[in-house]
Amino acid sequence: MTTSNENSQQKNSTIVRPVNQKIVLQTIELISKVNPMLGADLSLQVFTTPMAKKKRNHLFPLGTYQKEMTILDKKIVLHKYGQGPRKVLFVHGWEGAASDFHKFFIPLKEAGYQAVAIDLPGHGNSPRSKLNAAQAAEIISYLELIQGPFSAIIGHSFGGFSTALATSKYSELSDIPFVSIGAPNKLKNIIRSFADVLNLSHLQKNYLEVKLEEKYHINTNDFQFSKFIQYHQGPILIVHDENDKQVPISTLDEIQKKNQQAQYIKTQKLGHNRILRDVKVIEQILDFVIQYKDSRVQFENAFKYGLI
Repeated sequence: MTTSNENSQQKNSTIVRPVNQKIVLQTIELISKVNPMLGADLSLQVFTTPMAKKKRNHLFPLGTYQKEMTILDKKIVLHKYGQGPRKVLFVHGWEGAASDFHKFFIPLKEAGYQAVAIDLPGHGNSPRSKLNAAQAAEIISYLELIQGPFSAIIGHSFGGFSTALATSKYSELSDIPFVSIGAPNKLKNIIRSFADVLNLSHLQKNYLEVKLEEKYHINTNDFQFSKFIQYHQGPILIVHDENDKQVPISTLDEIQKKNQQAQYIKTQKLGHNRILRDVKVIEQILDFVIQYKDSRVQFENAFKYGLI
């Protein structure tokens, strides 16, 4: 998955970084010359297949333990740290991993929370697998039912986009405090940017979009972060860096124009990934989480009746 805004200058910014992107580009370009539609079909496979896997268990603080699970026929790994009754779920970006959030773990535990970070299918310590935002959203909702209730969800990039989709689609997440960091806005623009990276023709771009809609039964025009969060009934914090080269700051402006109810934080000189390790940003996010720690009906009832 490639993320970018409408600006062509971001053409080479991509969240999907194949193991050898040059080979992938050359192969699809060669096939496209002979059979453009086959080239577009192969592009769709690349679009939904994470290829670069991070395994950084050494970054987790001592005491973090792993739990392997199968959800919706897909194997995932959860990383848990702390024993607090309130839990926060972390959802990483495309070709990221649970370890991307390791700097949150100790401060969260000190605040009395348990950190629960997922390696999505095909990522981190989870086995290789295809994945799309709708599947990730369904996994998030299922985790709420079997591992929650969560006091908050924090999502980065693709994880933020998928979580926004989940909160709009599944009633069990309708009021959860939600923090999005560096998330893209429009799926249609993501597809177009991805097609540009693979040097697809205009016809192939249209074909790719149509096939994506047919295969996953979606309307790409409706797949927008800014639309998803309009249905959300809980508090929302959106964090974005002005120097993010993968998801430009103009994306935040698009979201903010349509969603005045959310809270916003703009940072500087942290980029797309380093923002997850910045002490000040982590403090601001945890302040938000703690502020709304008792805002969920699900959590209140579960705590009241001794379920957690």
